Amino acid sequence: MDRARGGAWRLTPVTTLYFVRHGESEANAAHVFAGRRDSPLTARGREQAKVVAAAVRSVHFDRIVTSTLSRTKDTAAEIAAGRDVPVETYADLDEIDLGDASGKPFDEMRGLPNYDRDGFTRWPGGESLEQVVTRAMGVIDRLVGESAGKTICVVGHGGVTRILVSGFLGVLPKLIRVPATNTNITIVTHAPEHGYMVDEMFNDAHVVQAGG
Repeated sequence: MDRARGGAWRLTPVTTLYFVRHGESEANAAHVFAGRRDSPLTARGREQAKVVAAAVRSVHFDRIVTSTLSRTKDTAAEIAAGRDVPVETYADLDEIDLGDASGKPFDEMRGLPNYDRDGFTRWPGGESLEQVVTRAMGVIDRLVGESAGKTICVVGHGGVTRILVSGFLGVLPKLIRVPATNTNITIVTHAPEHGYMVDEMFNDAHVVQAGG
């Protein structure tokens, strides 16, 4: 709370952010790192996007934002369908630049000696943890500053969201390995007196099962 003119106390605005990961991409299905590559949604990913859109249909979003990559934009388009809310794109929400790891199989890269199972791996030619935090938090802080007290849907990527959530939980440079599934939802609130707080994490509630 803060003190208004005249000495009365008033509640400070709480901003709510829904972080939604994109649906399954072609790279996800192939078990390879995509990074900044524009890997489109698979048919399953498009169905997942419809399922998560239905799951948040009752939530009023004042803003819907996404990265510039098609897998997030197409997921965001499903969430925005039927709402009078434009989808805003921010390049600084794009997935981590993985450098030489882009397009490489998960198993191959995770077997290398420099892979950090508990933290962030900077691949040759790729971004550092500090670079990702700086650019992504710059967007989030800007959104909260512009839309205090509003509800914002941020459709993003597993890597960037994992870093943001780990930062909100105060464990960086360690990484919380959830949220991990496609179209998972993490709800974060912000108020001036406590900063960012992770309220809820739905890791696998919106996954379309194979054949379903």
